[in-house]
Amino acid sequence: MTFIRSRSLMRGVLLRTEENRRKEEEHQRMAICITHPSCASLTEWADEQRNDVATSTRRRKEPPAVVDDCTDLDTARRKEIAKSHGHSYDEQTGVQIILDALTPAERLHLADERQPLRHYRAEKGDVQNAIRKIKSTIQWRQDFEVDDIKRCFDKDDVPLDDRKKLDRLANIIADENATGKIYCRGYDKEGRAILYLTPGRENSQHEYNNMRHLVYHLERAIACTRRRSGREKVCIVIGYQGFRLSNAPPGHYPERMYRAYICDPPLVFRTFWNIIRHFIDPATLEKIAFCTGKEGERLLNRDFDTTKTERQAGGTKALRVFDSTEFLFETPFDSTFDE
Repeated sequence: MTFIRSRSLMRGVLLRTEENRRKEEEHQRMAICITHPSCASLTEWADEQRNDVATSTRRRKEPPAVVDDCTDLDTARRKEIAKSHGHSYDEQTGVQIILDALTPAERLHLADERQPLRHYRAEKGDVQNAIRKIKSTIQWRQDFEVDDIKRCFDKDDVPLDDRKKLDRLANIIADENATGKIYCRGYDKEGRAILYLTPGRENSQHEYNNMRHLVYHLERAIACTRRRSGREKVCIVIGYQGFRLSNAPPGHYPERMYRAYICDPPLVFRTFWNIIRHFIDPATLEKIAFCTGKEGERLLNRDFDTTKTERQAGGTKALRVFDSTEFLFETPFDSTFDE
């Protein structure tokens, strides 16, 4: 008899628990209707929450392991150049010397953990030059507010005072980008982001804001490449309609350019190039490709999927027209346009 009473008691507890659960669900539905009027049911709201979590998880996905774009031939050439200038070339030792020369504050402001290696490589083993230049770049990145430029379109959880500053930077870059003179679209066959520069679309004479705009896109191309393939270098396609010699990238990004494809350069530039090419570092010289005629077409087809590149980069299909607002305000920082 006692056993039966216990079972009855348990049944009553279960019924009350079920009733409480239904009441809680009803309260939750009411709350959802108030805060999410577009959701017709708890199921829809739960689905929406799961989608939000999935989207957040995708954005937090770890990038692939770093892929070193430096070949054995690159290393051999650097060693040869270092030796000709009286320097030894040992990357591990050189990087440690550079790190030891930096203050704790300077180390804190490194762009990433491989920045010392890029500077060492760029200076072909001249460690003192590498130290001088990396210190200059670290200071420049702080003075130029590179980190703020990078995050100016993504202001989640940013204090109000900082948000005003970032809004101002976002407006500057949006104005500079209105004509689509610079933007990232697609990747080469090895996963390096393609950065398109079309100087003929220049819409501003403000040198400082022009530089902010360029830095934003260099940083974005680097982030896209890192997420896509783990590589460190980017491809630059330059369409030379309306070319001006004053359009040049800043000097604080050593070992970041894989190759620059100069498409259909005007005759005046080709003449100028034939004169100055003898004074350019051979390693840099090899990164610059002139794309004209059949030879240029073959090069672009070798490195790119030309069904996905702009016409100026040998593209064979009409692509969606660039939308600056979508690219800047709606596309994640580490994704290219129309990706």
